[in-house]
Amino acid sequence: MSCHFQHHLHSSRPLCIQADSSSVSFHTFWLDVAEQTAQIQQLEQPIWALWQEHSYEFLVLLFAALQAGKQVLLPPHRVSDLEKELAEQQIYFLKRLPSTAESTFELQFDAAFLNQAQLYFYTSGSTGQPKKIPRSLQQLFNEVCGLEDSFDLPEQAVAIATVSHQHIYGLLFKLLWPLASGRSFYQKQLAFPEDVVDSQKKIAHVQLPNYLISSPALLKRWTTDVILQDCHRVYSSGGKLDAGVRPLLNRPITEVFGSSETGGIAHRQADDALWTPFANVDIQCVEQQELAVKTNHAFSADWILTGDKVKLMDAQNPKSPFQLLGRLDRIVKLEEKRLSLDAIEVKIVELVEIQHCHVLIHEKEQRQILAVVAVLTEEARVLLIEKGKAVFTAQLKKQLQNKLESIAIPRQWRFLTQMPQNAQSKLNKQYLKSLFQPMILPVVLKQQSQDTQISYALEFVPELECFKGHFPNFPIYPGVGQIGFIQHFAKQNWADLLWCNGFEQLKFQGLIQPYQVVELVLSRKAHKVSFELKNRDKILASGRLLFAVPSDV
Repeated sequence: MSCHFQHHLHSSRPLCIQADSSSVSFHTFWLDVAEQTAQIQQLEQPIWALWQEHSYEFLVLLFAALQAGKQVLLPPHRVSDLEKELAEQQIYFLKRLPSTAESTFELQFDAAFLNQAQLYFYTSGSTGQPKKIPRSLQQLFNEVCGLEDSFDLPEQAVAIATVSHQHIYGLLFKLLWPLASGRSFYQKQLAFPEDVVDSQKKIAHVQLPNYLISSPALLKRWTTDVILQDCHRVYSSGGKLDAGVRPLLNRPITEVFGSSETGGIAHRQADDALWTPFANVDIQCVEQQELAVKTNHAFSADWILTGDKVKLMDAQNPKSPFQLLGRLDRIVKLEEKRLSLDAIEVKIVELVEIQHCHVLIHEKEQRQILAVVAVLTEEARVLLIEKGKAVFTAQLKKQLQNKLESIAIPRQWRFLTQMPQNAQSKLNKQYLKSLFQPMILPVVLKQQSQDTQISYALEFVPELECFKGHFPNFPIYPGVGQIGFIQHFAKQNWADLLWCNGFEQLKFQGLIQPYQVVELVLSRKAHKVSFELKNRDKILASGRLLFAVPSDV
């Protein structure tokens, strides 16, 4: 199969299949890109941020901006703090520009363009501080060719994704791979296993197989009664796939291991299988058994250290299968003792009460202590609420005395119903650290946003400041506190909202107590933000907040 953006410029094959089953051809897409390029060329700024939930619109603007000679930043989210930070650097978010009838642009795909076209990805990095990673279009194209050479994907398979195209994994697997190889992608990003199967039924009329691009976070919510249709293969990346997830799906899962810095490194087909490097990736093992990677698709042509500890099956072979042994940056020194946070997590998860956990170092009064965020089984959660946190935690620590030396038993604990995740279904490590500071806001387990509506899953842990004093034997979260966090989330998402200067139709109909998980839905119309707080189907609070906006000032 030919694998180059240029080979399909005039193809009438469908590139994008919409939710209503209509499609956009490759030819129409490239005409759209040429037309937008002519408009974007007239913009002064050399660097633009791109955040666009609609996959087709995103792809048009991405290629139009690159063709127009602009550099493109792909932020991991679009919140007001980031918008303000970028605006201070004269970097603004790109959107579709009105077309003018006479505008045309001759698309360029020579080596000079592919090597100059520059994108920047953000990665959380091991410290949690976002880093900007540059990649040229040529490097991304090299990675797509590596995927094509490594995987036996049917010639006209349709890409279906539950992950965002803003992240490098979604961009490559959902958009660039189809674009370069003449395949199609399903426009919508899907949220639940049932949505995936619904979309597969919707596109059954095209009579093509499909492949699913997903993440461990979604795949572990799969159930055996959700049957994939016409699906060639499932891809999973963004974290380790839990043991026992594969049997839940009726199609094989290929796990992909890589990072924003290196791109894809290797893949495997079974829980305990060794990792196989991609066709265009060489590996070696250096000091401390650290994995080093060299590939034509990384931001650097040199060897890149990954921070991962590995065991190679054949140290002389640059394509050797290997075993991952954990992160080197998760070896910490506590009171002169070297501890592996990975190894501590393994022991904690052996407890029947614990489903998942994340151990971290917490700075408290100039001392470093171990802290842990843990997800309990449903039975254990009932016990936690019955016995109270102090008694329940003491029982867990007592069990751990048989498994860990005392310095390795976490001193501070937070219990959640699930691990908080960012838009790429990855653990937000900086956010987990913040759960051990004084807590003003409920824990954000996840959020989903569309242009005018945002929904959050919020968990009300007992450590929240607002529970203190309301009331000692029956804590409830006061209405004034609810208005406070609603304002915070509204202003975080819509950068032009200034301050709240009024309310309409406020109703508080139910109580929020410790350990509850509540859905917050915000929707905006002009300067008014409506909110609804729900626990399952029961509405706990609702109303409208009136904000000042820049035009008022």
